[in-house]
Amino acid sequence: MQTRTRRLKSLLELVRLPNIFTAPADVVMGMAVTGAPLTLANGSLLLASALAYAGGMALNDAFDAPLDAVERPERPIPSGRFTRAAAFWLGSVCLAACLALAASAGRRPFAVAALLVVAIILYDGVAKPTWAGPATMAACRALNAGLGASVGVLDLSSAQPVAVLFLYILVVTIVSRFEVIAAPVALVRAAAGAFLALLVASGAIALAAWGSSGAIGLVFLVLLAAWLGAPLRAAIGEPAPRQIIGVIKAAVLGIILLDAAFTGAARGLWPGFLVALLFLPAFVLGRRFASA
Repeated sequence: MQTRTRRLKSLLELVRLPNIFTAPADVVMGMAVTGAPLTLANGSLLLASALAYAGGMALNDAFDAPLDAVERPERPIPSGRFTRAAAFWLGSVCLAACLALAASAGRRPFAVAALLVVAIILYDGVAKPTWAGPATMAACRALNAGLGASVGVLDLSSAQPVAVLFLYILVVTIVSRFEVIAAPVALVRAAAGAFLALLVASGAIALAAWGSSGAIGLVFLVLLAAWLGAPLRAAIGEPAPRQIIGVIKAAVLGIILLDAAFTGAARGLWPGFLVALLFLPAFVLGRRFASA
């Protein structure tokens, strides 16, 4: 029994269980801003998104196994709790399941899911250590939101929240390159400024696109600002890996609040609140399982 429990814990750590909740939040946001119906009929896309995230994380650790053996020996593969071959297998199965679920929702969702799977494999296998890594990771997130947008009507105003998500993840991924070495203070300050600019832009987009109802999104943006503030101040004071990891963890969970802001602005308080509720299991599980 204990062996099975350890294996399950290693599996959940491999796929970054706490962060999986951020993936369907993107999809709901994509549906909300494009006017797609938030119905059970589109529920398969939420699961497809979660599987894409889990598969991407499994492949990430499989490709990174040699580097993790040096920099992160506690991870499931280098610690011997999970084999590299099993991680490749798991990642492939999850991505295949993502495609199958997206296909059940229609041609457009399948096409977006196919692009998402290609982007995930490209990032994990090729682009991650290169200059193109941050933009490729950001494209993965934008395409993830695109799963939801694919069942709605995408125009300029509805594309703007997806663009904000792209830029938000671009900043997070650039900062994540300093998980194991001290980051320049100037970079952390620049990241803090970028996050602030994106929050202000998000508020302006919400008000411009959805008028007075867009003000609902400001509530979640204020919460996101408060959530990011403490780890950013700590990292500016001491830009060591421990503090940088704190910023990354906070920013990744903060994706849920960003998605809630746009969902609330487009669809009202309750849809935004329901998306924000995903923050609770992500936060609680993040205290037990590794999320970075």
